[in-house]
Amino acid sequence: MDFINELQRFLNRQGFVRVKADGGLLWMKEKETKIELIEIIPERLPGQNRLPVARQEERIGRLENQIMIRLGKKTERLTLMLFRGMPEGRTVEEIMPYPNIWCLDMSGGRLFIYEHQRGDFYGMKDRLEQFLGDYRRAEQTADKNELRRMFRPVNTALVGINIMVFLILGLMGNVMDAVFMADHGAMVWDAVVEQGEYYRLFTSTFMHFGVEHLVQNMLILLLIGPRLERILGGGKYLAVYLGSGIAASLTSLFVTLARDPYTVSAGASGAIFGVMGGLLFLIIKDVVQKKRKRMEEIGLSGMIFVIVSALSYGFTTTGVDNAAHVGGLVCGFVLTGILSIRK
Repeated sequence: MDFINELQRFLNRQGFVRVKADGGLLWMKEKETKIELIEIIPERLPGQNRLPVARQEERIGRLENQIMIRLGKKTERLTLMLFRGMPEGRTVEEIMPYPNIWCLDMSGGRLFIYEHQRGDFYGMKDRLEQFLGDYRRAEQTADKNELRRMFRPVNTALVGINIMVFLILGLMGNVMDAVFMADHGAMVWDAVVEQGEYYRLFTSTFMHFGVEHLVQNMLILLLIGPRLERILGGGKYLAVYLGSGIAASLTSLFVTLARDPYTVSAGASGAIFGVMGGLLFLIIKDVVQKKRKRMEEIGLSGMIFVIVSALSYGFTTTGVDNAAHVGGLVCGFVLTGILSIRK
């Protein structure tokens, strides 16, 4: 939620209208005999300096005079200075001489009115405090909803299974050892093709060579998986994930392992690339059909950048099964297309 936008909506509901003003956000309510003005001064961003309060007062004072002359009515003005947290001591000292300035703490939802400053502005004090409380509660609810969006049930379960498999294998032996991993379900040409152990196409997608390999994959899955699950639903998302993982294993088998039968392959990255492929399909679908974007935070160019960057990393790094990545990506794209025909 954007505090300034919400504050301006609040002022609009109170009967104020926006006034064009250079260098500030000014809102006006015209009464029979006077004009009420409320100015919003946004927080100081990192690397920026606010105008000294005296300069701000000179600027808004000139604007007040222009409005008074144009409309032929006296003006009364309140300035709302926005902060994240409590204003610093020097700032408080600077604003103390000006009775028409109040300070708003955006993060804490508090209104600061210091000594010698006016205690109310036509009933706005209570209404502002109510707005701040409502905004704070809405922000906390949004934070909880964001956590729920991040921890979707199926995706969270998949992350948990990957971690559990890693911990169990870690207790049994050395997960960095290719022979140990091959003995416990990783992809090996001879085991799959000559001995018919096709289950390895599935089990290898939940195995990882070391903590770094696991953490890297699970962080990516936690970031992108919930977005696809939210749109497809848990069942279809699971189908895309598992289908892409198996497709990645098959691609790895006939491209990477066929060239080097002694290679041992494992990891969830093929399935994760399938999730990327699924997101890419949905974004392209929205663009083509000119629908409301379901993933505004990513966008087509952003998704393409993520995929190209991930593939580039694989092709410029040794020990990465790029065939599995491409196979998973293509399968995820196609499977999502099939499963979302009616979406």
